[in-house]
Amino acid sequence: MIRANDLSGVLDQDLCIACGACVQVDESLELRLHPDKQIFEPIHASNADAASVCPAVQVDFDRLHGELFPGKEVGPFGVVESVWLAQTRTLDRNMKASSGGMIKELLLALLAQDDCHGIIALDKGDGLQYRPRIITEAAQIDDMPGSIYHNLPKDEIVPLLREAPGKVVLVGIPCEFEGTFQYISRFEPALRDKIHTTIGLLCGWQYNYHALRAICEYKGVDYDALTDVTYRGGGPVGKLQLHTDGETHEVGRRVDYSYQVAFDRTFNTARCHLCINHSNFLADVVVGDAWLPSTVKTRTGISLVIMRTEAGEALLRDLHAAERLVATEVTTDEIEESQTHRIAMGDFAYAYADYLDELGLHRPDMDGPNKAETRPVSRDEVVSFHQELRTKTALQRARRYGYLRLRKGTKEFRKYSWRYLRWFGVRVLKVKSLTGQRDEVSADKLRDFR
Repeated sequence: MIRANDLSGVLDQDLCIACGACVQVDESLELRLHPDKQIFEPIHASNADAASVCPAVQVDFDRLHGELFPGKEVGPFGVVESVWLAQTRTLDRNMKASSGGMIKELLLALLAQDDCHGIIALDKGDGLQYRPRIITEAAQIDDMPGSIYHNLPKDEIVPLLREAPGKVVLVGIPCEFEGTFQYISRFEPALRDKIHTTIGLLCGWQYNYHALRAICEYKGVDYDALTDVTYRGGGPVGKLQLHTDGETHEVGRRVDYSYQVAFDRTFNTARCHLCINHSNFLADVVVGDAWLPSTVKTRTGISLVIMRTEAGEALLRDLHAAERLVATEVTTDEIEESQTHRIAMGDFAYAYADYLDELGLHRPDMDGPNKAETRPVSRDEVVSFHQELRTKTALQRARRYGYLRLRKGTKEFRKYSWRYLRWFGVRVLKVKSLTGQRDEVSADKLRDFR
């Protein structure tokens, strides 16, 4: 059942995530950066075919799981063969990634296989432009950019897949795969045979360009002079680096006050607030930071890796045996602890979607395999968030970034401070372990990690 006749609701509620699926079914569409919203979105509302593939209209996880993982049991984290903590033994690769450097390690191994002919992933263009392209040489992999948090157009993924000479690996975030696979399922199912493996990220949110404009204003950097932005690198948390010609400005991601203002959740693209798929249900292999009490004091980053296929699990075991990485098997408990129940099970997202229904506003129609485990947050919380979001969105579009910075330190100071107290209690003091709520990964299992 198609929920919408066009993309008008998506445009009205700023819900486009620029996956580009709609562009494949309507050649009159293109994605452009909206001057006020500072996100990429289609230039008009198109038609029902475009709406049928849009992940901001609907996502049929039941159908997609059946197509991508036929016969497999689907649990609250999707299909799970195994869960690992892992880290490349190549220090430079690890440090550049800030997490465990596992994506590039896996890509090198996959590209070496006879039946893999390339990788479709984002590559650096001019300035802040990143576009998907096919990478075919192992030497190119370490030159690929790391995590990119700002909104980007990805409408070239399907054309590149069509043009690929053989099977390729796709690398992407959850909503990107939702749009791509909905398009393939509905309009070009033969393209599924050209996908060798999919590697997905445990999503860390996507931000509009107001976030970059704000941090540049706070740090005295000319936004229009930016040649690149590096979000990670240099350790487990890493630093944001703003590059201009001949100069690099570093910003701490954990404690820098200006960073916390500019990358406040209200700077996320709007659909992120409704995402119930941070675990990237549709990817064969999922990689993200292991934000765990047991890893908080490690000197370099460690990746949490979810294997959804036997082939992926075999690949990781082979890399471990070849001493290309350090790895230890854990459980799905570490997925929930790393992401939190609130995010992994959609506690806020499902409740917020219900509230938007009350208001008669468009929101994506999607129930993931985690729906049965969700513990919806209170209606008061989502009402308060919605009001705050509307206020701060208006301030962003007026480019009153200085006022937003002042607001964080006054009206929002209590909530802002509580976030750090909670992090310190859970991650550093390990209060969940002390109170018997969970068992941490043992020091013995982590002894070989840096």
